[in-house]
This record gives sequence, C-alpha cells and structure tokens, in this order.
Amino acid sequence: MSYLVLARRWRPQRFEEVVGQRPVTQTLKNALASGRVAHAFLFAGPRGVGKTTVARILAKALNCDKGPAPEPCDECLSCQEIAAGRSLNCMEIDGASNRGIDEVRELRENVRYSPGAGKHKVIIIDEVHMLTEPAFNALLKTLEEPPPRVVFILATTEPHKVPATIRSRCQRYDFKRIGVGEIVERLGLIAREEGVKIAEDGLTAIARAVEGSLRDAQSLLDQAISYSDGHIGPDELQAVLGLVEGEVIAAALQGITERDAAALLELVDSLHQRGQDLRAFCLALLEHLRHLMVLKVSQKPGPLLGLTSVDPEILRGQAERLALPEIELLVRLLTQAEQEMRRAPYPRFVLEVVLVRMAEVKSLETLEAILGRLAELEKRLSQAYSVPSLELPLVSPIEESRAQALPKEPPPPLEGGPSTSPKGVDLEASWAEARQILAEEKVLSALLAETRSVALEGDLLVLTLDNGNAYLRTTLEDKENRGRIEAAVSQAFGKKLKVTYRYLPPEAELVKPKASMGNAGENPEGQARSLFQRHPLVQEALELFRGRIIEIKEGPQA
Repeated sequence: MSYLVLARRWRPQRFEEVVGQRPVTQTLKNALASGRVAHAFLFAGPRGVGKTTVARILAKALNCDKGPAPEPCDECLSCQEIAAGRSLNCMEIDGASNRGIDEVRELRENVRYSPGAGKHKVIIIDEVHMLTEPAFNALLKTLEEPPPRVVFILATTEPHKVPATIRSRCQRYDFKRIGVGEIVERLGLIAREEGVKIAEDGLTAIARAVEGSLRDAQSLLDQAISYSDGHIGPDELQAVLGLVEGEVIAAALQGITERDAAALLELVDSLHQRGQDLRAFCLALLEHLRHLMVLKVSQKPGPLLGLTSVDPEILRGQAERLALPEIELLVRLLTQAEQEMRRAPYPRFVLEVVLVRMAEVKSLETLEAILGRLAELEKRLSQAYSVPSLELPLVSPIEESRAQALPKEPPPPLEGGPSTSPKGVDLEASWAEARQILAEEKVLSALLAETRSVALEGDLLVLTLDNGNAYLRTTLEDKENRGRIEAAVSQAFGKKLKVTYRYLPPEAELVKPKASMGNAGENPEGQARSLFQRHPLVQEALELFRGRIIEIKEGPQA
C-alpha cells in the first residue's frame, strides 16, 4: 500500500477537528441545525487553511444518514464515500484544469439530475477564480437558481478575481491564517501519535516558517521525520527549513553597526559557498531588526518576541546601539532589497550592495531635534528684520556692463502718486527696507533671505538666488506673490519696479561676504560643500524629503 502523507492522513473529518476556523465552522453548524443552508457558498482564504476540508465536511453533514446534522457521523456509507472521494453526490472540480465553457456546460447538465441515494448533490469547485469569463457567465444562472437539493461550494485563494456577479449570489466565508500556537498544538498531537520526538522550539520554528498554513506545516514535519529517522533536532530542522543560525544574524548586524562592509561581504560569500538561501538570510535579518524594534518600544517584549535564534543578551546589546529611526531605515532598505532579489538574476549582488549601504548609514537626527530646529527657525523668521548688512557683491561685472548699455530714460511715475526719480539709489538700504516691508509674509521673507545679489537694471530689479527647488520657484513665480514683492520693492525704491529672478547653476559655490563671485570656485569651504552635496546618500535624502541643505556642520570623525 502506498504511503499516505501526514496532510492527508490527519485531515479533519468533523467540524470540531478543524483548526483555527471556529467562526466559519460554528456558523455552518448552526445553519445545519436550523435548516438554513444556502444553495451557494464562497470559501476564501490563503492556501492550506482548510477551505476544501470544510467543504467536504459540509457535504458529509448534508448527506449523512443521520442528517442533515451539525456533525457527520463518519460511519454511514455516504460519509465514508465522500471522505474517500468516490461519492457520486459530491463532485470536486479543479477550476484550474476545467476552466472552459464546455466543462461548465457539462456541469450544468449533470446538476439537473437528482442526487442518488443521498439527500443533496454538492458541487465543490476549487480555485474557482481560474475559470474564464465565458465559463463564469455560463455558470451564473445555474448558480443563482440551482435545481432542488444542489449546493455549490466555490473555494479560492484570490476572491478579488471572482466576478462580483458570482460573489453576490454566494454566502461568503473568509478563512484566516492559522496562529502559531494552534499550529504548534496540532503538530505536537501528530508527532506524539506518530511516535516522533521533537522539542517544542522545533515545532514553533516549523509553525513560524509556514505563514499560517497548516498543510504546509504538516508537509514540513513529514519531511523532517523522513530526514531525521524519528528524532528531530536543531540540525535536522536547519537542513529541512533552511534556517539561518542566530550567530550569523548577530554577526551581520554587528558588521552593520560597526560599519565593517568588508566583514559583511565575507559573510555573504560564506553563505553562498555553503549553498544557503540568501533570501532566507535576508528575511531572517529583517526579523532580527523587528525584534530590535520591539525591544526599543515595548515595556514587556517577551510575548511579542516569541522564539528567537539570537541570544537575548546579544539582542538587548544591539538594541541599545541603534536608534529607532536607524532601525526603521535599515528595515526599509532591506525590504526593498528582498523584493529586488526575487526578480534579480544574481540575488547575491543585490544583497551585497544593500548590506554595504546599510553599513554606511550614519546616525540620524531625531524627530524631536528636527522639530526643535524648525521651531527656532520659525521664531527667527517671525521677528521683524532690522536693517541687515548685505555685504554681498550687489552687481556682477556682467550685470554692470548690461546696466550701462541700457538707455538712460527717466522712470515712469508711480501709479496713484507723484513721480519720483531720485538721482542716487542706495541699493543696499532700499532692498533692506523692501525686506522689512515683507517681514510679515513669513514664507516670502524666508525665501528672499536666500538672495545672493541684487541688481537694478532700469525699471527691473534682478534678484539672484541659488538654483532653487520646485517649491521655491513656484512660490516666487506665483502671480499674487510676485505682486506683493513688486509692491514692496516699488515702495522701498520710490518708483515703479518689476522683479525678475535669476538662479545660480546647481554646482555654483556659495559666496562669502565681501567675496567676489569670480573667486567662489577657489573657496575651499565651497569645494567641500559641493563634494558633500554630490554624495549619493545626501542626494537620496534630499530627493526623499524634497529638501535643501541649510547648514553643514562638521561632526566627530568616525
């Protein structure tokens, strides 16, 4: 006789034996007891959680010699035939291989005939979302008004792919993922009955590896039993599950915190040489970072941590060395890399790159510090500007030559007032007065504070600024904002002026006070700033937060 795998041998035969789906089984039992059984059901949920099993139990309960009853007797001929899969009153159809309209038409012909010796004819269509659109259309009317004593049970792992017209004609039951504790309890029962020795930690490791699928857990236990010959230890689980040792995970995070990229590359090479699944390592490292986050934010982390492969003392030490924002950034980088590894032809290269980047992550400024700096900046901007000393080159040589070339025409009179045309204009004082008029406009005042030079070309006031981001340009070029600025400038300069903006190239260096624009490229501080701005991590941060650099401070050497 051929061997029957654990998943089939230990398949539940009664509602009370189903693990982790009590809301579904209790509702079906009550419906059977009260005689309120629908003619069509939709069982939706992940793989391996009991959809088809519950469908078979429902078919047995409907056709049982003692029923319809809340529980099948499992003793009558009808129950035994349905359990063995040879009953004519219970048809199981695979939607993936019988997905065409011809198969559905044949099904419609079969359901016209009354059930044989049983009481109900049950049609179970597994993976129903695989049916074609014409097949769904052919099934629609029969599903809505089936012949007497015919029950349809549709099972699917992707209910969103089932047409709404089909879903609306069924009672929907959502099956959830099974909890780790429930899977461990079931596996422990199976192990005892099979005479297998395995520690509870091993059962927990299996339960956590299957993501809520009891069928997958039973298959892994079956595989571990075959590998270990009756006694399952840590080494056997390591080989079957492909688990990564806790020491390797701890060493990886130590390399990240110590910024030792070379050690990380050597670790990846060691895993590759041993044939270790690199995606499994990536997921294990993600789980380790999650444990560190739990230790940082929870007063009672024990229940949240569960079973860990890393020594608790090492966990606590590493959690103290990392700030919560750093952990969040590392999780983001590693999650993105894990997704890329699924599609990459060389997953090892993706993993190596992300580990090196994680090692380069510097300490991040806390949110409280950033908010404090923003509050201080707002306080400074809210204060009225006293006459600041703009000791910047007001007019570049090119602008001066252009201004001399313009025709010397008297300025037009101000609208609504007498014509004023002062012979000498104090450019610095007038611009300071214009900024003081705009002091109440906090946003405009803050943006105009970044002005590098001011030039007067006839009736045109030219403001030179750094190569601004989209927000700066959009705000200054706004028609209403431009009107406010031109009104303030006209009032300060004593004549009607238009305002235009010029933006320095992205690589232009900042000019120190009283320095010439032509010598900016020779400024060592400007060169250092330019190199800092071009750093890949800085560029990514600026793009991520849509920001700009306000100030650069030299920190302690790493």
